Amino acid sequence: MSSRPSPLDLVADVAAICVEPTPAADRAAAVLQRIGEAIPLEAAALSTFDPVEGRHFTVAEIGYSDPVLSYLNDGFVNEDPAFLTMRFRNPRPLRWCDIPNYRNMFSAHEVFIPGGFAEGSTTCLFTRDGRYTGALHLSSDSPLPISDSAVETLIALQRVIAPVMDAMRPPAGQTWTELLEEAGEAALLTADRRLVTLPGLRRDRWLADDSPLAAELLAGAEGAAHGFTWVSPAGRCHEVRRTPLAAGVLVTLREAAAPYRLSPREVQVLTLVAAGLGNPDIGLALSLSPRTVATHVEHILAKLGCATRVAAASKAVAEEIVPLPPATPLLART
Repeated sequence: MSSRPSPLDLVADVAAICVEPTPAADRAAAVLQRIGEAIPLEAAALSTFDPVEGRHFTVAEIGYSDPVLSYLNDGFVNEDPAFLTMRFRNPRPLRWCDIPNYRNMFSAHEVFIPGGFAEGSTTCLFTRDGRYTGALHLSSDSPLPISDSAVETLIALQRVIAPVMDAMRPPAGQTWTELLEEAGEAALLTADRRLVTLPGLRRDRWLADDSPLAAELLAGAEGAAHGFTWVSPAGRCHEVRRTPLAAGVLVTLREAAAPYRLSPREVQVLTLVAAGLGNPDIGLALSLSPRTVATHVEHILAKLGCATRVAAASKAVAEEIVPLPPATPLLART
């Protein structure tokens, strides 16, 4: 084992690894290797927590058998009292020696000790805004626990490593912080066309099961990654974003002005124009006269800089102002 640098050196090195322009999984593996050079251990693992599926997944590991890894991602994170204390009450890392009689508890007695370990520690990872993103597990075959100074180092590493775990879950390296930025509500649209509430996220108004937007999303086209502007029954514009995930499509909603200074009514008219409706049908859907609809269409064409309805519809779909056709949205009346 190499000579141990100061805790500050370790934190600085891990921070440098975490911002390298390499895949998150490669950074996670490098983080474990670097920690292993500074803290005595025989096994280490980094797991990410996916709030969509409510499960932990191993991102990188050293020295753990498959049964122990499986337990770390299932029974340990769901039932071990020490882990639950760290995640929900006190985020300070815990060693076996910190927990009275831990060697006789299920995790140690039935899994870790038979797996060849005599001591260990777990660190829950939290971002600066307090979101839990995963865990760092360290295990040793020596009964001597890691030092108090190493625990303090792990505390410093909690917020350094957490963003790397955060980037493992959504596509294209986006973090949940980025995906949920300013979102008023969020839900998971599953492959079998259900809207599911995500832990810790609101879905109590416009994404509720009986809302017109929920009906529109469930009946809409399959263009999962496509966003659009939606007008609520209160006459306010909202930005709807849809991001593909392994378990379905993350739907986020936030109040925002429509592009091109379009009014809420113009957004409604443009949405129906893009769905292929003529002025009489748009008037029926929105309780407007054909003349009023024609006026709205004129204003829409001018704002979008388009000469025809077809051009305006194409631009609106391409720039994610309206939903993908052929879905005809259930627009709220204002």
